[in-house]
Amino acid sequence: MSRKYDNILVAVDGSKQSYDAVQEALEVARRNQAQLKLLYVLNDKLANIPVHLDTMTLYKSVQEHSDFVVEELHKRFEDQAKTLDIVRLTGTPKREIVNYAQENNIDLIIIGSTGLDAIDRLLLGSTTQYVVNHAKCNVLVIK
Repeated sequence: MSRKYDNILVAVDGSKQSYDAVQEALEVARRNQAQLKLLYVLNDKLANIPVHLDTMTLYKSVQEHSDFVVEELHKRFEDQAKTLDIVRLTGTPKREIVNYAQENNIDLIIIGSTGLDAIDRLLLGSTTQYVVNHAKCNVLVIK
């Protein structure tokens, strides 16, 4: 990569590919002396899935996963970065990633090729595919 990046965003969901994306982003941020933001989006769509769990139980489970991912990020990468700037949003992950990037002058998004959102893949296509097609900045996909 010959272009200099100032603001890098990494989408994380707890998948192996998202942790690999964070590792790559740390290297790219270091080389570019860039600001690095890690974004976890709590998928609000999960509350509308017809399952035999009440909404509060399902939301609590999703929130616990969010907390687990953030803790895991700190455990895995805290020693590699001065600070981990982790942002948590609620919404549709693919849209929130693109919107956040646009609203925060992100010039590079780094994302795993696959993630944990099987529902989106089945119904609407992958989050990664959406981000690649709709982001206004460069997107680096990590396999």
